[in-house]
Amino acid sequence: MASKFSDRDQYLKIGRPRDTCLLCQSPLNVDGRHPSLLEMGDREEAVRKDFCAKCWGSMGEQGYFSFWVTKRVNAPSAAERRLARSERNDALWRLFAALYGQKDAAVDLAPQLFLLAHLLLRYKVLQFAGVQEGRLRFVHPKLEESFLIADVAIDQVDFSKIKAEVEEQALEFVGETDEEEGKGEG
Repeated sequence: MASKFSDRDQYLKIGRPRDTCLLCQSPLNVDGRHPSLLEMGDREEAVRKDFCAKCWGSMGEQGYFSFWVTKRVNAPSAAERRLARSERNDALWRLFAALYGQKDAAVDLAPQLFLLAHLLLRYKVLQFAGVQEGRLRFVHPKLEESFLIADVAIDQVDFSKIKAEVEEQALEFVGETDEEEGKGEG
């Protein structure tokens, strides 16, 4: 009985779409759509073949098992997603460090720091190290620094407002950073 399931699982395995046409090697992920077909291979495995519209039209009818139009989305590659996550983490870290360093702030930054610390915890930039002196202790493992953050009561904070404030602060912080970098170039 186990062989039936393995045969079925093998039959249902269809390869990922190729980035180029099988016949002419032209890129397929340009238009967002391209024809694909499924043939049964020599060992009764399903073989996927992807074509550009021109080659598909010139092929005529063949003895394939099935065909469909593959929809392609111009999504970022894995490397681009890693870079985007890295940039996001770096920006959040720089904002957190800047806000944490503001000792004489006229505005209470505890909710923003609480939110940023938890985001950085979620993104594995900071680690939670327990409670110390009635405050939450976070550690940056690479820098080996610890940060004490006020424990904010979640039900008493409007996080949509805090999120908007953090975004505004991030834009101000990025603007200041860009201006400082521009001064060094001139």
